[in-house]
Amino acid sequence: MQTYLALLRGVNAGAANRIKMEDLRRILEADGFLRVETYIQSGNILFDSGEDEQALTKRLEALLESSFGYRGAVVLRSKSELASLIQALPFSSTEIAEAEGANTDAESLYVCLYPALPAGLANRLEKTAPSGDRCFLAGREAYLLLRQSIRLSKLAIALQKPNDRGTARNWNTMLALHKMTQQRG
Repeated sequence: MQTYLALLRGVNAGAANRIKMEDLRRILEADGFLRVETYIQSGNILFDSGEDEQALTKRLEALLESSFGYRGAVVLRSKSELASLIQALPFSSTEIAEAEGANTDAESLYVCLYPALPAGLANRLEKTAPSGDRCFLAGREAYLLLRQSIRLSKLAIALQKPNDRGTARNWNTMLALHKMTQQRG
């Protein structure tokens, strides 16, 4: 049995993909997922399962489509992968503080998580004018340090192409999810 984090792309971010977290928990529990918890309203789900990532992803995508009409990306990380992701933060506290000083109205630190890094992502990012923003690819993640709103960042936009099946979370959300996985034992 393993603890997993499932991240849904585009849930409750606009008019589409409206899913109440209470309903989501209930549906997952009824389908046999264990110790289901959600965090905030953006599709962050913790649960326990003995299945592997590939089987869980297919199962979750089918369940979400049949229950809610959701056809977006589902990205999974195990508890240990989430811990490694947190440990691997490539930016120093000084670099983060400088970005936050330039970006006082919005979050500065994000991670984009993918089932697998999209083919050609590094090339796409090289062609994007960073405007002071920075991106670091590692494993199946792209760490993003912004000096402007994520909505205005050309790097952030390049990381979120619809067919890439990735999803972004701010660093505070990732830290909260990591803490929740650690408390589960």
